[in-house]
Amino acid sequence: MTFTSSGGNFSLLVAEEQLETLRLNRLYRDWRQVVSGGALPDAAFIDPQRLAYLDGMLVIVDVERPEAELRRYRYRSVGRHFIDHLKVDPAGTYMDQHPESDFAAQAIRACDLVVQTRRPIHARIDRDIDGRLFTVEFLLLPVADAAGAVVTLLIAQIFTPAEV
Repeated sequence: MTFTSSGGNFSLLVAEEQLETLRLNRLYRDWRQVVSGGALPDAAFIDPQRLAYLDGMLVIVDVERPEAELRRYRYRSVGRHFIDHLKVDPAGTYMDQHPESDFAAQAIRACDLVVQTRRPIHARIDRDIDGRLFTVEFLLLPVADAAGAVVTLLIAQIFTPAEV
């Protein structure tokens, strides 16, 4: 299994920004509706019934040591679309253990930015997975504990075969 990434385009989102992918736009809108007075959504936001329109496209990442400079990210749950495309289930492993170190470094930088700024990130990258080119669109959303620390990241990702 080989895959490469290129064309990474990460951006912090502002309140009223619209995303091209309808399902990601809906998730971002749902997340914004729960944000109240600067308080981030809590774990109750990650409700399978509420997020059924993204079935199989969600990754839940636990943030270990969220207030530390050297935090780690552990995959708690990974949707079947990720597993189907990459032929691996990383649930229970750490992001820095990803077999592609360049991809892991990009992902960790994006997660760090979400934790530090407490704002969502939208990303679009091109990935070559076993000789097939895909555009993968990500939305990373912070989820907080009762004290307000970002302890979970909800990541939605949509794989679309790239047009050649």
